Amino acid sequence: MSVRNFWTIFLKVLGIWLVINGVTTIIQFITAFFSVIAGNNNEVWTIIYYILLLIVTIGIYLFILWLFVFKTSWLIDKLHLERGFKEDRIEGDFDYSKVMMIATIVIGGYIFVDNLPMFCKYTFNYFQQKQMFQDGFSSGWLFFYLAKSVIGYLLMTNSRSVVKYIERQFK
Repeated sequence: MSVRNFWTIFLKVLGIWLVINGVTTIIQFITAFFSVIAGNNNEVWTIIYYILLLIVTIGIYLFILWLFVFKTSWLIDKLHLERGFKEDRIEGDFDYSKVMMIATIVIGGYIFVDNLPMFCKYTFNYFQQKQMFQDGFSSGWLFFYLAKSVIGYLLMTNSRSVVKYIERQFK
C-alpha cells in the first residue's frame, strides 16, 4: 500500500467518524432551540442566535464530510502528509476496498455498541414510568438512540454498499 493510499483511507474513516459523532451535537442544538422557543424567553435575537448557531454547526460538519471524504487528495497535498516517509510504500498488501469495508464495519460496530445500552436504558425508563408521550418523559432520546443503533447495525451489515458509494464518489 502506498503512503498516499494509507492517508486516503485514514482521512476518509476519520471524516465519517467525526460526522457520525456530530449528529449528537446537532440533535442537542435542536433540542436547545426548541426548549428556548417553548420557554417564555421568545426574544427575536435569542431565536436568531440559536438558528445561526445551528446553521453554522451543520455547515461545519458538512464541510468536514466534504473535505475528508470527497476531497481527500487535495487535503493530503495541502497538508503534505506524504512527506517524512523513507519509502513510498508501506509494507503489506492491502486492498483499498477491503480496508474501507473493515473500517466501515468497525465504525458501525462502534456506533451500535455505543448507543444500544442507552437505547435499552431509555426503553427501561419508558416501561418503568408508563408515560411515553406525557410531560415528564422525553421520548425523543429513546428514538434518537434507536436510530443511531439502527444506523450502526446497517453500517455493519451493508458495508459493501457504503464502500461502493464512496468509491463511486472518489472516481
